[in-house]
Amino acid sequence: MKKIFALTLGLTVLMSVFSCSKQDFDSKYADPSKTTTVTCAKLMTGAFFVGCDTYKGFGYNTYWRLYTWEGFFSQINQQRGFNNNSGSVYFIQDGWASDRWDNFYKILAQYRLMEATYEAESDSDKENDAVFLALTKVFLYDHLSQLCDAFGPVPFSKAGYLGVTSDLAGSYPAYDSDETLYGMMIDELGELYQSILKYNTNSSPMVKSALVAQDFINKGDLKKWARYANSLRLRLATHVAAKGSLTSKAQAAIKECAQRDMVDSMDNGIFGEVSSENTGDGKFYEWYKDGFSGDGKNRTASQAMIDAMRITGVDDPRLKIIYNPNAEGKFVGKSVNESSADQAKYDNITDWDKRHYATLDSVTFIANGLMKSPIFTPAENYFLLAEAYQQNYASGNAKEAFVKAVVLSIEEWFDRNMTAQDVGSYGFKTHYKADKAPTALEATAYANAVWAKYDNKLEAIMTQKWLHMGIMGAHESFTDIRRTGYPKLAYPTDTDAQRNPNIIQRVLYPLTEKNNNTENYNAITATFKDDNSTVLFWATPLMNNVN
Repeated sequence: MKKIFALTLGLTVLMSVFSCSKQDFDSKYADPSKTTTVTCAKLMTGAFFVGCDTYKGFGYNTYWRLYTWEGFFSQINQQRGFNNNSGSVYFIQDGWASDRWDNFYKILAQYRLMEATYEAESDSDKENDAVFLALTKVFLYDHLSQLCDAFGPVPFSKAGYLGVTSDLAGSYPAYDSDETLYGMMIDELGELYQSILKYNTNSSPMVKSALVAQDFINKGDLKKWARYANSLRLRLATHVAAKGSLTSKAQAAIKECAQRDMVDSMDNGIFGEVSSENTGDGKFYEWYKDGFSGDGKNRTASQAMIDAMRITGVDDPRLKIIYNPNAEGKFVGKSVNESSADQAKYDNITDWDKRHYATLDSVTFIANGLMKSPIFTPAENYFLLAEAYQQNYASGNAKEAFVKAVVLSIEEWFDRNMTAQDVGSYGFKTHYKADKAPTALEATAYANAVWAKYDNKLEAIMTQKWLHMGIMGAHESFTDIRRTGYPKLAYPTDTDAQRNPNIIQRVLYPLTEKNNNTENYNAITATFKDDNSTVLFWATPLMNNVN
């Protein structure tokens, strides 16, 4: 952990905070006070910046997140096509896990500096700056929960302080249980929702101006931030509502969330706009686009996804905008039921006009310079409500919420396709760009047909949510699959694997953590086994070779 907490979180991050405040922040985000002083407003932007607007950021779908983290989870979730018996079906490289880990702790280091700055202020300045801490904490908890869902217990309450204390000896943090962290986040997100609404009413014009200048996620819209906090709380409460010691707390939180403002329409959805206009150097779109290039591993269609989009016997409206058919005009994806020999034969077809497999549509994905990167979508919110109602965590109509979720998903995916612009001149080829989206009546009719097709309504909800999240929200789908067992997927043994021949239950801690924060690593792993087969407290074991 010396590398992570002493160097990366200490000297490098501390230096970058001050250099970015003068260079990147002032040139990229307006500074209302026209000062180079590090303020809570600028540190909020700093947390968002390292979380989203960097090459290895994980807040938006940039190249590194798509190609590594989401690419791995979308593979084991079968949200993209992959080769069976490759030796790496269920194996994630340590470097990829380390990058995800490091990125979170860079965000946390920014937040700790913000806390220290805030605590040193006068009471009147604290009254103005409390809103910046609140928004940053919502963003931080989104990413903390993702870390817990992947690894389990993680350092948090003692972590990220080196840039504040300069105490190298005390900079190696103990772990917090993921159960404790989940309980904390569920409680605090409920409080943050109320606080943010209060700030929306009471903040001064100067603070609101600073929010617009420094908040590149929601552009200073505090009502959207309140919705984000509440919907995120709903997500986390749903994660732990069925199993573990937090079920009572979680189900009470779900009831409360359902009565509050939520991310419930495209107008208040939380999206990062992945375009060349996001950064002055134009690299953001380049990073996003490259996630589908190279060896093309993120391009190939998944047969499991195609099958789910044909469950009613009529093609899902989203099918033609998510995938481009093969050379014969057919939607064929890679499947776990194929032989490795057949996959290899088809992969040897290099002529585009003879391709066997369908691919991701270039208009919607590969060359879309205006892709909206999902942070929290209204469709996800309604899928969460549908699950909560179906499982009797709260009172409501599961079918109505489900239909609304599918309709919103169709609206969102068509919006991505129809607003696409090939800003990088990478070429849409002959791929599909819709002239119009399905009408509300058409989308509703399709959603009702899907609901009727499933005897198990939880399976219907989770399968459609898995379709909606797709390759851009695969980390959340892996959590859902471990929680509920849906969608039902086959996980064949990877016979060529030297490590991880079977489906994993969690990601291993990075080697840098094991080697450098050894004392605390040993303390947590004395009771929590650092193994891919360890089942987290809210999860149900996944099984191989089961349909």
